[in-house]
Amino acid sequence: MPGVVRVARYGEWTSPLAPADMASSSVRVGAPRWGARGSAFWIEGRAAEGGRVVLVERSPGGIVRDWTPEGFSVRSRVHEYGGGEYWLSTGTDGATVAWFVDFGTQRVFRQDGPDLTPVPVTPELGPSHRYADGLVVGGSEWIVAVRERHEGREATEVFNELVVFPTDGSKDPRVIAGGDGPVVPADFVASPTVSPDGKSIAWVSWDHPNMPWDSTTLWVAPFNAMAATITGEPKAISDWVHADGSQASLVHPSWGPDGSLHVLTDASGWWNLARIDSSGSVVPLISVEADLCGPFWGFTPAPYAFLPDGSVLIAPRHGGNARLATFKLHAGGTLDYLGDGWVGGSPCLSGTRVLALMGRTTHAPRVVTIELQGKEPKFEVLREADASIPDEDISIGEAVTFSTASSALAHATYYAPRNASYEAPAGELPPVLVLSHGGPTGATSAVYSAPVQFWTTRGIAVVDVDYRGSTGYGRAYRQALHGAWGIADVEDCVAAANYLAASGRVDRARLTIMGGSAGGYTSLACLAFRPGVFAAGLSDYGIGDLEALAMHTHKFEARYLDRLVAPYPSGREVYQARSPLLHVDHIETPMLILQGEDDRVVPPDQARSMATALNRRGVPHTLVVFAGEGHGFRAATTITTVYATKLAFLGQVLGFVPAGDVGAVEIQHLAS
Repeated sequence: MPGVVRVARYGEWTSPLAPADMASSSVRVGAPRWGARGSAFWIEGRAAEGGRVVLVERSPGGIVRDWTPEGFSVRSRVHEYGGGEYWLSTGTDGATVAWFVDFGTQRVFRQDGPDLTPVPVTPELGPSHRYADGLVVGGSEWIVAVRERHEGREATEVFNELVVFPTDGSKDPRVIAGGDGPVVPADFVASPTVSPDGKSIAWVSWDHPNMPWDSTTLWVAPFNAMAATITGEPKAISDWVHADGSQASLVHPSWGPDGSLHVLTDASGWWNLARIDSSGSVVPLISVEADLCGPFWGFTPAPYAFLPDGSVLIAPRHGGNARLATFKLHAGGTLDYLGDGWVGGSPCLSGTRVLALMGRTTHAPRVVTIELQGKEPKFEVLREADASIPDEDISIGEAVTFSTASSALAHATYYAPRNASYEAPAGELPPVLVLSHGGPTGATSAVYSAPVQFWTTRGIAVVDVDYRGSTGYGRAYRQALHGAWGIADVEDCVAAANYLAASGRVDRARLTIMGGSAGGYTSLACLAFRPGVFAAGLSDYGIGDLEALAMHTHKFEARYLDRLVAPYPSGREVYQARSPLLHVDHIETPMLILQGEDDRVVPPDQARSMATALNRRGVPHTLVVFAGEGHGFRAATTITTVYATKLAFLGQVLGFVPAGDVGAVEIQHLAS
């Protein structure tokens, strides 16, 4: 009954978010772009359509319509994580032309309107040739893009190149840089950008064992846009981190309105904005103790833009919380944040109108426009994302900083149980889910998250840990995980759980840990190397065998562990020492393992090997492998099953009866 507060044990509260709601409301919005004539575009990943990604337009008159017809999905597989899956240009009639990468074929298609059939403009070679991060140049005659060419299944047989091809598809793509070609060969290339006058092209490259957040090189070359040809010797531009002598990470090059090239560099310890002067030197423009971008896992446009008044639109990040702001370069460096309580990024600028993804503690990220002309910014929501729950049921995250090993500090966001219709019996403390994010360069955010509220509205606390290695705290914090993966992250997750238990907020006997991908590895490592701390562990496509991952993962991360663990194969003993699969004899904690059958990042053999080892020792566990799913769960049926399974698993292990019909899960070797 409304207004009646019931007494029920933590974990047994009735939530406004059922497992099916996590699927039906799961619409991922992303990649906002301005089109022609004031139209706004973005993409939506729809779980109800099997995870299909659709390009959506909102006209200036407010009409919202899909562009992507059935049978297509707008998603790139470059680096396996994609991004840069579509770009826009203006046709001869002044209307928007959309160019997109189709997930199934990985071909680039041209689409001249929402009701028109997409036309392929790259060869039909199957998903072995993949594209991303394109732009139209040369009077709409050419496309410059990143291509990832797979000549075999091994990482050494994959080539990442900058290519050009005609917009009418009349010729095959031609390599202009990167890959194993004669012009600036590189393991990886990204972010091609052509100057407004068409006379220069810039891009970023990096080589193994670096990741793009470790060290990159910015390249600038003379360019003939009409012929899509590099006409002179490319010039390498580097920046240096003077504290340790290493080369900095330069990312997101972009041309200013005066034709000068800009880039984000972390030479100061934070990704800040700099300009490239005529001599090729990197000249800092903004110096703030905040990162102006996140880690470059997927292809995204430059997260800054230049306003007509000479200010720069930026998005300073603290942890995973980015807030849009304007920075007045010529007024003593004044920083003005846009809107109280709004968190977001991916800004795209048209005059004084900003198109961005923004959320609040009570709303998931949404597509928003901001009009900057006038005394105060004016916000308009164009597209809601996940349906929110009543404000009185939302647990607002609390930023906490706590001591961890080696006298270091770590960070987290804590969410207490909250449901306006329930309270717990006197004296009971809640169980807690310790979340270990992926990456491991990821970061937590205080923006409303349905996956977090799914638990807190049931009476289960959540602490989302930004362990050492997370992004948003500067280069030093990010690199604190170098050589220490499986140690520092484990210490920080354990410290977060102990911090909450010692402060009397959670039940020490019901500490649990959950994570996906790299976070799944941390979860497994906590159970193997810190036995007795956690009462249960949940791993989504997590890593159990580091050596197997180093040998069989995809090209983008093929040498990632050289930095995080040790060079391979010379450091093989370190890999073995930190692989949970090889230390199953220490694990006594019940474990839930969820895995996608088609995962190319963390192969499913990892999950099966872990389950086999647990079964051999009689450790309680459940393994569920989902057909048709890759690295991340996208289909509505999968998402529903994942949440129902996790809830049923925790109920059986921790001794509570979940509200609602979530069914049961078979846990092998669990004593009745």
